[in-house]
Amino acid sequence: MKYTTLLMDADDTIFDFPKCEYNALKHTLEAYGLDFDDRIYRAFSSINNALWKKFEIKKITRAQLRVERFRELIKLCFVDIYAEENTEKLADKYIEMLAEQAILIDGAAESLEKLSEMYSIHIITNGLKPVQRRRFSVSGIEKYISGLYISDEMGTQKPSKEFFDMVLADITEKDKKKILVVGDSLTSDMQGGRNSGLDTCIYDPKDKIVIPHPLCDYKIHSLDELAGGIFCE
Repeated sequence: MKYTTLLMDADDTIFDFPKCEYNALKHTLEAYGLDFDDRIYRAFSSINNALWKKFEIKKITRAQLRVERFRELIKLCFVDIYAEENTEKLADKYIEMLAEQAILIDGAAESLEKLSEMYSIHIITNGLKPVQRRRFSVSGIEKYISGLYISDEMGTQKPSKEFFDMVLADITEKDKKKILVVGDSLTSDMQGGRNSGLDTCIYDPKDKIVIPHPLCDYKIHSLDELAGGIFCE
């Protein structure tokens, strides 16, 4: 085997984050008597994605992200019926609801089972501790995972070299040539791998990324491709 160890992202690589996000937001808004529809979900998802990008480059803190996404949603969709000072309540409820959403990408569990027989799998995520710990515990896939590295616990986040250095210091494999980063994000996963001198593989089911790419050594459309041993020498 060319690689012994996979550093894998969680959301949009293993978990079906749009479905998780959709359900969590629906339950959150309905709990406070607020309307929910696809238009509101799209607005929230756009706001959330933009704020996570700012978090990756350290323009906002995790605490700011947690609340600001609902402050912006209220201004956009509920300004006449819901006061901004209630933002904390929505933020807390959303975290509670998201922690219960462990919807996997189709085939992810089966692929992880196969991969765990071939590689040591470590999860690297910028998610929040209470959300990610809970989701992995109820997902049924913990048994395939050797390590779970959450930026919220580590005090630093992808794509920083510090995050990856902390992971590399903790895992058993010390030869960087035998470690592969797998994830869906160019700015977080692929850039982080590059920052630490690791090979990278973009998970791109919609075929948006053109290879060759300066941040990616490989591209896959499904986790089955990893389980199929495409990196065997």
